[in-house]
Amino acid sequence: MAALTFFTVATLNTNAQFLRTSYFMETAEYRQQLNPALAPENGYIHLPVIGGTGASVRTNSLGMYDFYDMWKNVDDDDYFTTDDFMGKLKDENHATAALGSDLISVGVWRGKGFWSFNASLKGDGNLNVAKGLFTFLRDMNGMNHNDYTNYMRDIGTHKFDATIYTELGVGYTRVINDQWTVGGRVKGLLGLANMSVDVNKATIKTNLEGIDPDINWTTAGPDQLMNATGSATIDVDADLVTSAHGIDLITDGKSYIDDIKIRTGNMGVAGLGAALDLGVAVNVTNELTLSAALTDLGFIRWAKGHTTVAHADTDDLNFDSENPGDIMRFSDVVGAGDVLNLDMVRLTIDKDGAKARNTNLASTMALGGEYRLLNNQLKLGVLFTNRFAKIENDSELTFSVGYRPRKMLDLALSYSPIMCGGQSLGFAMKLGPLFLGTDYIYMGNKTKCCNAMVGLSIPLLSSSRHNMNIKD
Repeated sequence: MAALTFFTVATLNTNAQFLRTSYFMETAEYRQQLNPALAPENGYIHLPVIGGTGASVRTNSLGMYDFYDMWKNVDDDDYFTTDDFMGKLKDENHATAALGSDLISVGVWRGKGFWSFNASLKGDGNLNVAKGLFTFLRDMNGMNHNDYTNYMRDIGTHKFDATIYTELGVGYTRVINDQWTVGGRVKGLLGLANMSVDVNKATIKTNLEGIDPDINWTTAGPDQLMNATGSATIDVDADLVTSAHGIDLITDGKSYIDDIKIRTGNMGVAGLGAALDLGVAVNVTNELTLSAALTDLGFIRWAKGHTTVAHADTDDLNFDSENPGDIMRFSDVVGAGDVLNLDMVRLTIDKDGAKARNTNLASTMALGGEYRLLNNQLKLGVLFTNRFAKIENDSELTFSVGYRPRKMLDLALSYSPIMCGGQSLGFAMKLGPLFLGTDYIYMGNKTKCCNAMVGLSIPLLSSSRHNMNIKD
């Protein structure tokens, strides 16, 4: 549980890889994260942390407070006991997140070209949990009336995937003429950690007599189980793969994994990879610009020596009351009360299963259109993005209005109707070297999408698009 908490917190509480609201802001260097053809007006230097940091998370069912409650009670799971929590769940519950913080970044204009160099910490996290898992937990807490003479619960399929890596990039934007601008970025990737968990099947069946239909298996004692007769089975098909330098899979006396620990002091490079960003912008008229980009087209190849594979082995989880102690063993396993019940999954390390493996980045497609008014002071923009995540794609349509009343002040307001139930107002401001922005303003505890970015850059005024006599 510790490692899943580490990966999820790492991906849910760090800077998002891009901010849609900044896409049409010429003063914002962050827009190059979505399209390398959109170079900022001026050169810049980003220092570690203060150059850009923030947070991002999206779910299709739960609100921000629900996630807070889950992690607050990670060692005392009781949030699923409320009808309010269960009422918010869908059959399949997704959560996605991304991180991307500049360690150092520099951008400069040279002639009709803009060069950029960056070292960044990035990551992606994706999670899918079926509602059946929480229904089963409520069963085992005695919250549902069940006939255990013929009980069957399909817990559903569940997936978790997270990757943390360092990116070293070199980008170039070229103004070909008054109409066309192209851009690209080549990136080397240093893989720090990857974890993938797939629960393909989890089914519990019982044919037990003498069990109270309202029994709480988490607190059941011998006196409540002494009259039980019959059998029960637990059938799980699950796989775990980790690639990292510094993750320990702790096993019990029977070689089953019963804990996952992160040794952050020993973290290091466990894989190498490469990626590519491509973008183009075309001025259809003096007022209208269309643009398109594909970013994070790449992979990381993880070394065999830093990879561990484990599979579920539940063959001995067939229980028969004729065997002394079996019913107590069954009670201990199903009544553990944990969302990640390692005793029930029974992951066993496959000593011959480790091999070098590839994982793809979550690439993004962006299509934009911008119309300028009032001598470029007012801008109307439409942006479509699709992020190809491993578990679920994220598609969003963003409408924005930009206003630049002064050279040092650039403002943008956005609305995104697809994700988050249409409650998605965004705002961004570039005031001199300071940037503040969000695509999804926090609307209270029920908010399903929320992000924010704060950045402070050192502007290189001597390196400017306008100094190079390039037309807007």
